[in-house]
Amino acid sequence: MARARAVDRRLYLLLEITARRLHRQADARLRSEAGVTAAQSAVLFLLMRRGERRMGAISETLALGAPAVTGLVTRMEAAGLVTRSQDSSDKRGAIVTLTEAGRELAIKADQALREINAELAERLGEDDAGRLHDLLGRLNTDETG
Repeated sequence: MARARAVDRRLYLLLEITARRLHRQADARLRSEAGVTAAQSAVLFLLMRRGERRMGAISETLALGAPAVTGLVTRMEAAGLVTRSQDSSDKRGAIVTLTEAGRELAIKADQALREINAELAERLGEDDAGRLHDLLGRLNTDETG
């Protein structure tokens, strides 16, 4: 049987389906083990690792639209995971800060995701996991997208 040409492989579709499937699985596990969604955990990690952030910076870093970040942060603020305050240097902007409760859940979510990553690496094998990491990194830094 002839090997499919790269153009016939429908890489985008395969990536999209895989991403959705992995996201659903990770989201369910994060909800169960850490009490947060995958989207919330991304914000928690960002704030835990880099400190308080402007809403626009969260949007840019996580590749989310401003309305999505606003809704996400509003729900997280209501849950006591973050606080939002006016940016003193720009009255139109808001600064998001991690609370202690948010930090605790970020640590739990981090552990769950470490386990998920270890399971993926085991499933793929270290060499393929490393190659996939490099390839996905290239796709995420490609300036044509």
